[in-house]
Amino acid sequence: MRMTRVTVVCVLGILIAAPAATGALPSDILYLLPRESGVVAFIDLLALRASPHYQLIKQHFLPPRIAQFDRFVRTMGIETDKDMDWLAWGLVPAGPEQPGELFLGLAQGQFKPERVEESFRQRKLSSDLFRGQTIFPMGSDVDANDLLFTFLDSSTIAFGTRAGLELLLETRYGTHESLLQNSLLLEHVQEANGRAPIWVALDEHYTRLAVRQLVPEAAKFPEFERITSRFRTSLLRLTVERELTLDFHAWCAEPADAQSISLLLQTGFVVQNWQSQKTNPPLSAVLGTATVRTAGERVEVQMEIDEKDLRALLEQPRPFL
Repeated sequence: MRMTRVTVVCVLGILIAAPAATGALPSDILYLLPRESGVVAFIDLLALRASPHYQLIKQHFLPPRIAQFDRFVRTMGIETDKDMDWLAWGLVPAGPEQPGELFLGLAQGQFKPERVEESFRQRKLSSDLFRGQTIFPMGSDVDANDLLFTFLDSSTIAFGTRAGLELLLETRYGTHESLLQNSLLLEHVQEANGRAPIWVALDEHYTRLAVRQLVPEAAKFPEFERITSRFRTSLLRLTVERELTLDFHAWCAEPADAQSISLLLQTGFVVQNWQSQKTNPPLSAVLGTATVRTAGERVEVQMEIDEKDLRALLEQPRPFL
């Protein structure tokens, strides 16, 4: 799963008339995430079911690996639309200790682990143990990108690629540092948690990828790589007041960096808006509301979404930014 797609579909999925009251990622669950997490994302399914756009949100917001998890657990008798309260997931970027990006996820709801275990027995499907946890594969478990899952308790499922899931379990048992030791990202997670039905916190690597996809015209300028190398973290969320407002905040190394990035983004939005006026009027209408401003080392992007443009955006067959 590429972060560029995750972020884009998050933007699209966020544009919904969600109830004011939202759930939160519990702290004991939050600290299961490893310190190296570059992305932490959350969607409150329980709150969003009240939205008339719920099914469209699922189609456009949930990244492919979550959709794969959704399809598989349905075969085990678990229904996302009624049994799950929230979904959260994270990405750990490739680094010296592992060659590829790691994916891991968590889901909370009303589950029956014994039903899943019985289904595996009846189908003669294999499972194995790690840290005392029964690990269930969703596929052949031959490819490093295949997903597996386990029940942490009767109301919590952990899932991911094998390396991602094992890292989550090592973090759970205290043999690996958790997000508690990642103060930069944790600060933004705590800022959004419980205050928005959908949010994503990103480190500097994934922030650059997100901005490249959110404002593709800005990424075409020669100075894009140099300027965006000054990103530190970012936070994407929806706030619901009298209007629907999409907020994207990115933190830079210095106030001067924020000024340069602000100018780059403003130019990119203008060009993208102009190009989409005839080909994608709903997108153009949303881009026309975009405001970009700075506050010290922070860049703030805000968009206001009109209900009439919302469904037109969500009904399109693929991400639009």
